Amino acid sequence: MIKAVIFDMDGLMVDTETVYFIALQQIAQKRGKDFPMALKRAMIGKQGVISMDIFKEYLVLNETAEDLLVEREDVYGGILNKTELVPLDGLPELLLLIDTMGIPAAIASSSAEQWIRLVINKLGISDRFKAIVSGDNVKNSKPYPDIYLLAAKRLGVLPQYCLALEDTPTGIEAAKRAGMICVAVPNHYSKGLDFSMADMVINSLEDVENKVLRKYAKI
Repeated sequence: MIKAVIFDMDGLMVDTETVYFIALQQIAQKRGKDFPMALKRAMIGKQGVISMDIFKEYLVLNETAEDLLVEREDVYGGILNKTELVPLDGLPELLLLIDTMGIPAAIASSSAEQWIRLVINKLGISDRFKAIVSGDNVKNSKPYPDIYLLAAKRLGVLPQYCLALEDTPTGIEAAKRAGMICVAVPNHYSKGLDFSMADMVINSLEDVENKVLRKYAKI
């Protein structure tokens, strides 16, 4: 029985993955390098320093992953502030539905809290979440379960009664290690990756009501 729904953010609720792609493309081009889709897919879902270490090694850069992360956050933030964001298909309706059902929602994202709050404010949905957990709040980010365990704790719901919605294998691993039901919603960048750990794979958040909640929430 589902008693709470926990959302990843990037690539699940909103297409910020494209903003990240543009930011990283600019950083690579500044150094005379290309930023291929294969590299983006290798980085997707990974925590900041880890993802930038992959970026550094793939492109054979001299800077530290930490310095590259600082640059990425600066470039990403500049683009994000100027970008008009729209929720991905099904998000507003799903948030309204679970609110009507009395099921609380939380966000568990590896992104910095400032970006999470900026995104949900731009989308006008900041009042829909009873808890927000970011990569800033835990020692170990995804694929470790820390973010999801903290989100469940802040909601006051045991992990086994939480539904996690994720778009990457890294996030799915984190949710499953936390003991949660996890449903994969692949996006343009993560489609085709290994989602075998997920309890279910669906096409979009529009499918959650009929394919997920009817199974796990008994509606």
